[in-house]
Amino acid sequence: MEHLMRPYRVQKWGIATALFLFWLSLGITFVIFFEPLYHWSIQWFGVEKMTGYSADVLKTNYHELIGYLTNPLNDSLVMSNFTSSQQGLFHFFEVKRLFFINFAIFLSSGLVSFFGIRSLKQRRLTWLLRRPIRWLVLVPIFVCVGIASFFNTLFIKFHELFFNNDAWIFDPKKDPIILALPEEFFMVCFIVVFSILLLGLLGTNLLIENLKEI
Repeated sequence: MEHLMRPYRVQKWGIATALFLFWLSLGITFVIFFEPLYHWSIQWFGVEKMTGYSADVLKTNYHELIGYLTNPLNDSLVMSNFTSSQQGLFHFFEVKRLFFINFAIFLSSGLVSFFGIRSLKQRRLTWLLRRPIRWLVLVPIFVCVGIASFFNTLFIKFHELFFNNDAWIFDPKKDPIILALPEEFFMVCFIVVFSILLLGLLGTNLLIENLKEI
């Protein structure tokens, strides 16, 4: 039986990886567009006191920032109450590029997952995904433990991994928007993203285990 399943090893891990990327990119996309998460963070982390601006002003500027980062037709970042240095603008340009890479991964991994699972379903082999998914579930668990234990270190390593420069190190005098985006807010974002990833993988595994092969 085992030798009959060998040809499917690459396929099952490929589909499981696509599912992993789908749920991860879905979590990132959710956090990007779910602005109430920032609205709540204003109160949770005392952002009004740190910036001297009211919650309404902060919400407006955050909406303008997200609008720039998610609109491919908007090539100029202008916020009503926050100025930006050239270094700051360059960093947000790089962030925007990563956002659209994420959107592309979301769409492509979703398609690969859908057609991959359908292909296994037709062969009555969806059960092959159980083991890879169970292994991949460990990733968000370990990441969440890391976030709770040493988020600052992870946050720095994250920037060093995705940005090959130091433009992400903001000077509050030149880019005061950084005061409105405390590290704790990003920690919450990371937790939400990896919680969605974890729940998505667990839900997919549960669905597969309860799927009747017909």
